[in-house]
Amino acid sequence: MLRYKPSDFNKTVQFGTVKTEINKVNMNKIVKFVPQIVLKYAPKTRTLTQQYTILGTKLEDTILIVIRHNKAIHGKLIAKLADGQYYDIVSVSPDDSNNIITYDIVTLTLNKTGIQQ
Repeated sequence: MLRYKPSDFNKTVQFGTVKTEINKVNMNKIVKFVPQIVLKYAPKTRTLTQQYTILGTKLEDTILIVIRHNKAIHGKLIAKLADGQYYDIVSVSPDDSNNIITYDIVTLTLNKTGIQQ
């Protein structure tokens, strides 16, 4: 069971989608991020054993964040973290316990499609 203090959730993440627009000046396509949900998150670090276990897998270059349970978060969204980078959602691990406060662990990987602000 995960235990977090409210002060642990000190960073902001925006979940949203991308929208393609046409630049009216030069008629190039521009991919823009459209935020839909803004949440607070706590970064989660892996143990050394966990890091060694995922070496050589598709999860090697991923990061983990913890959010309060939210059914609206799914794999089709893109996340913008406090560092200004865009991330794709690899998986969402929801807490299905009967606790009053539950948390989801979201696994993210860096998005390399060139989204513009």
